[in-house]
Amino acid sequence: MSTARLETKGLSKNFGALEVAREVNFRLEAGARHALIGPNGAGKTTFINLLTGALAPSKGKVLLEGEDLTGLPQARRVKRGIARTFQINQLFRGLTVLENVCIPVFERMGLGGGMLRAAGRRAEVLAEAMRLIEMLKLGEDAGRRIVELPYGRQRLVEIAIALGLAPRVLLLDEPAAGIPSAETHILLDAIASLPRDIAVLIIEHDMEVVFRFAERITVLVNGAVYAEGAPQQIAANREVRAVYLGNALDA
Repeated sequence: MSTARLETKGLSKNFGALEVAREVNFRLEAGARHALIGPNGAGKTTFINLLTGALAPSKGKVLLEGEDLTGLPQARRVKRGIARTFQINQLFRGLTVLENVCIPVFERMGLGGGMLRAAGRRAEVLAEAMRLIEMLKLGEDAGRRIVELPYGRQRLVEIAIALGLAPRVLLLDEPAAGIPSAETHILLDAIASLPRDIAVLIIEHDMEVVFRFAERITVLVNGAVYAEGAPQQIAANREVRAVYLGNALDA
């Protein structure tokens, strides 16, 4: 079997007697379009926090293309190519969309010391930031401050920022949250336009988004992998329907 882009082996996390991740063995292939679903409290965000280094595991390993990252802090994992978004966005609300997206591009290009002061002299940074902004259909908002944007548009800015890091692995924690259902196609189109070399994992409760996006789905229940497979396999799994999906696919 070839080396996965991102992999966990026996990944576990305990808070005292509370076990929130239990022996999770998981593979995210290069170019994957993978969804992680499960009921509230299943441990989905905890799992993302373990992948990114926000939490240290009680046992087990996190591997990026076969390299053990388990002991690395968050910043070094970002440098290795793991980027994420959050359930609640982490934006500079007083800055414009363009300024927000320039920041990770500056950092990636090693120009962090100049930051926004040098933006007017860094044509390559502005061009890259605008490319990402246009990809997310945010061009008309480039000069607007984050605080002026509807929440759904802010979610798209956060994805643009993550892409500004040029990740090899992109982890999206409920990316459709706050985006009107009529506009989710923008999110899905943006993901579809990404280079296939980027592996994308989303946590999402909107089953319409999940089944339009995912080529593979992992179901997490009580911190452990309950089922995994292609979307049609998950949709047909009676146990998964009973535990989580219910009538969501029939609506």
